[in-house]
Amino acid sequence: MIIQSYIKKFISNNSFQKVLIYGFYITFIGVNIIAMMVDSISGSYTSLKVEALTVFVSSLVFLYTHKTQNLTFGTYGVWVGPIALYVLIIFSDFVYWNFYFTLLIPLAFYTLFPFRSSFIQTGIHFLIVIILMIIGYYTTENNFLHDVDSLSAFVISIIFMVAFGIFYHANLENSYNKLYKSNQQKEILLKEVHHRVKNNLNILGSIFGLQAMREQEHTKDILLQNKLKIESMSMVHEMLYKHNDFSNIDFYQYTKTLSSHMIDLFEKKDTNVIIDSNKVEFPLEIMLKIGLMLNEMLTNSMKYAKNDTSLTIEISCQGNDKGYTLIYRDNGKNKLDIQKLQNSKGIGIKLINLTSKELDGELSIDYKNGLQYKLNFRDGLQLCIA
Repeated sequence: MIIQSYIKKFISNNSFQKVLIYGFYITFIGVNIIAMMVDSISGSYTSLKVEALTVFVSSLVFLYTHKTQNLTFGTYGVWVGPIALYVLIIFSDFVYWNFYFTLLIPLAFYTLFPFRSSFIQTGIHFLIVIILMIIGYYTTENNFLHDVDSLSAFVISIIFMVAFGIFYHANLENSYNKLYKSNQQKEILLKEVHHRVKNNLNILGSIFGLQAMREQEHTKDILLQNKLKIESMSMVHEMLYKHNDFSNIDFYQYTKTLSSHMIDLFEKKDTNVIIDSNKVEFPLEIMLKIGLMLNEMLTNSMKYAKNDTSLTIEISCQGNDKGYTLIYRDNGKNKLDIQKLQNSKGIGIKLINLTSKELDGELSIDYKNGLQYKLNFRDGLQLCIA
């Protein structure tokens, strides 16, 4: 069960090509180890030496591919198998069963290489096999190489393998084209959905804005804060339909867009926002919650943080072994009572605390030459289901 679970996790977390390459090397090395055991029992020491060398070289290629993640090197490294088989044919006096093993080699080429390249590799492989057959014909009395029926069956098998490759790649290309067309249609639909959601949220925000113009100061402030929350969610959908990746949103780009919007809205042109994140991306559900938190934090800094020079806001989000750490800090000089802030009945701090719990996070608030929020949370869609 543990091995099965590990295999499923490996397949789901890696590309199709990487899974095929790793599968080939593990299978190939395993088969050769079994062959070594059989040959050691039967006393076929020549084959045993070739197989031992094959296992050694294949293991080196596999380890190098795994360490460097150079899949191109790993793909062409499968030639270790055919070369080992050619050597085995020569040192085993061109026995017929080794020639039949050569018919299996194109299967690796068809699955690991694209259409054109796979047939070039297959052509080179069978050309070498034919050369070996000619050499064996003139240098040995092997019945297989001198028997017309056996040779005819072998040639027919070669033709069959080539035909199989043609049909395999033709079917693969047809399936790929259908899948590509289907994905394009889904992308268009998703873009339209996110575009409409964004427009609907903007309409709601505009309604709040218009209503705020007619209300008293306290009510106006509440309506404008709700308008900002809606706009922070609208930006998430806007970024999704403007980019081809519908699964994740770049934290840096989103935070940069949101902070620029807040600076314009509060007319704080001298505010400096520093964002530190190294290619951190989140799915829609998580980014919506982070956006609401950042909206509240930015609003509080813009409205209440006081500084003799200019306001500086630092926002950092980095991944680690346990998930992610989000740090928000401003350089406001007004000393705050942290205990009073945490126990405040204001909607803003309540929203920040609630959202951090929905992310299964640990939130700490401190004052270090300015207000600082630090949130440690785990990554996972299941954490975002309220």
